[in-house]
Amino acid sequence: MTISCWGEHEFPVDVLAEGGSQCIVRLCILQYAINMRTSGILLLACLVISSSARAQHAIAWRPTTGEASVSPEDRQRASNLARQSIEQLELNDITSAEAKLREALAILPGKAVWHFNLACILTGRRQLGPAIDELQRATDLGFTDFTALQGDSALSALHDLPRFQKLIARKDEIRHNAGQRALAELREQFGAKYLYEVDEEQKLIFAIGSDQATLDAVKAALNIQARTQAADLFSHKPDEFIRVVVPTLADYRKLMPQRGIPGIYEDESRTLLAEQLGQVMTHEFTHALHAADQRMLGQEHPIWLREGLASMYEAGEVEEGRLIPRDNFRLAYVQQAARRNALLPLEKMVKLSGHDFANGPNLSYGQTSSLLLYLYDKKLLRKFYEVYKASYQTDRTGAIALEETTGMKLPELQKTWTAWMLERKPPQMKGTIGGPYLGIHFGQTIDGLRVMMVIPASAAAKAGIKNGDVLVGLDDHEVRDYASFSPLLSSHKPGDEVKLKLRRDGKYFDVPVVLGQR
Repeated sequence: MTISCWGEHEFPVDVLAEGGSQCIVRLCILQYAINMRTSGILLLACLVISSSARAQHAIAWRPTTGEASVSPEDRQRASNLARQSIEQLELNDITSAEAKLREALAILPGKAVWHFNLACILTGRRQLGPAIDELQRATDLGFTDFTALQGDSALSALHDLPRFQKLIARKDEIRHNAGQRALAELREQFGAKYLYEVDEEQKLIFAIGSDQATLDAVKAALNIQARTQAADLFSHKPDEFIRVVVPTLADYRKLMPQRGIPGIYEDESRTLLAEQLGQVMTHEFTHALHAADQRMLGQEHPIWLREGLASMYEAGEVEEGRLIPRDNFRLAYVQQAARRNALLPLEKMVKLSGHDFANGPNLSYGQTSSLLLYLYDKKLLRKFYEVYKASYQTDRTGAIALEETTGMKLPELQKTWTAWMLERKPPQMKGTIGGPYLGIHFGQTIDGLRVMMVIPASAAAKAGIKNGDVLVGLDDHEVRDYASFSPLLSSHKPGDEVKLKLRRDGKYFDVPVVLGQR
């Protein structure tokens, strides 16, 4: 199981600093990920973490029907067995590999990917009828990646069989039924107070504790992100529907009892849970798409690559229908480390464990995301990812792929990237004396920035903004969190007129505001 979540570490943002108060709201927008141990059978991977890590960070999510009584220890045992079946395949012991996978399925029979994996093993053993039986079970349980079913060479012996062709002919029906089953489970859990929608093309199911406009905005943003990242990097779509849940604050606390984690993607349940929209959603959805790509590749990418990609995209901006990566708030920290000669040597960075990566998060997340942004800027990111996937069995750290892609040894690459990075301008996370001033004290809600206080005689007061309004946009940009809002506001100067998009009593409207001076 892959678990990645924002939280654990925080950076202070002066959310209420639009007024004279120095009250600090700490926005947890630094993502923390558990060290993932992955094994893959043929083209798919079984993603697991230790039971202690799961207990600490997993979503308090309802288990799959029929698995509610399975203990955490037995769940871990099943995952270990699935991983061990991989090891037996690598030793060419197909009999043991099949036995261990069947033992894992006896404990957790609802794992669609495991049934797909077993179908691949049985096809290799020329047990074609039982293999199709397993594919049928996989699709009944929600496996919907028909690209893999039709294009996987491990299943080529099945392709001309009438039963297989009949299964493929039902793919639209199977996708629809899988989406409706997952939708029914969400409705049962959250009830009529939520809004729901199924996107069968992108394999997304939404449960939103807000209004239709918010649901539409989330769906549109994730569709843009999915299309962009498919074009830029990830060649495999999710094999099952991903549940995108933005609950009410009260429901979020029930699902995520550990405080300080405003977002998480859990791959075992294919669930993205977000306390708020904005950069946390972008970050975690990158994890969801990357996890799907890794499953189909049968690869476990190192934590620096997983977290680097998610962090690189989190502050991205949409331009002409594409999500364009941008520097995130950690750039200032990385630049300070460079000036202190305290950067991580790339030779060490690519080998960091999950534990060590999380020990110095501002540096590790910042450095990896900036390095990948450098590759993106030089139009080398896709080439690096392709080289990395091709050289995975030789070097899983990515060192060889970095050197081959850039034509530089790691020490030289570090010097070149550092010089490029030091020339960049960090996002402005706090107002400065003489800078633009609205005169609003903001608080966070699930889908925007709530106006907690309007300073008398300020620009916001003159524009008629009221306490309780929710800010969701600035000019032509969607704004759902302070990490997105502050750099946009700071890009203006006093006297500029900006357009704020607000929600008041369920209605949306635009307000022109002439910015004051701090």
